[in-house]
Amino acid sequence: IPSPKTGKDVRMAQFEANRAMLKGYARRARASRFKGLFCIISDPVDHLCRSVFLESNRDERGKADFMGLLPEQLQGFGLGVMAARARYAARERGLPTEKVRVYGPHGAGLVVANAPGRNYDPGLSQLLTEATRTMNLRIRDLGFKPYIAPGLSSAAVSVLRLIRGQRHYGAIPLGGAYFGCESWMTPRGIRIFRENLHPALLDRISDAHRQLQTFPYDT
Repeated sequence: IPSPKTGKDVRMAQFEANRAMLKGYARRARASRFKGLFCIISDPVDHLCRSVFLESNRDERGKADFMGLLPEQLQGFGLGVMAARARYAARERGLPTEKVRVYGPHGAGLVVANAPGRNYDPGLSQLLTEATRTMNLRIRDLGFKPYIAPGLSSAAVSVLRLIRGQRHYGAIPLGGAYFGCESWMTPRGIRIFRENLHPALLDRISDAHRQLQTFPYDT
């Protein structure tokens, strides 16, 4: 993990090592015809979900045969702590927190909005996005690794809510990528929380989704 002084996204710096570690689990899930949920909490969760899905669906020669995990069997958990940090950033600035929204990847590409609909403020939302995305660096500057808040907000709480069929933050399969949003699991599969969005916010979300779609997962 690079020093905060480098300015690099510490989450993406972990991609190669964590992808290599998870490769064996993806192959084991394929070999055992695993039917349960494969939950990823290691950074960067969104990218690792897609990598595990692709790896589990390749044969011994590396050819895709889609005989492994289904897309909806995988979920990544990193957005919960970002939602908590976004609300904290809003509260620090004297803003209402009940309308704050978060979307997309846990880290670079994160989208924070002060409100989803007609009260959306582009400048304010960008300010909240930057504050939320870099809040972990504030903790690291104090000499601590921020793992308690993510372990609770993104992992323990979100996974329990998933299992209970409750609305939660997670990265789910969406158009060739795993994208962070609010959803819940039903007997018929994943349902996404839907609400009206401001056109400018929708553009930001679409751009974040395109970046995840075009990420070089196999290089």
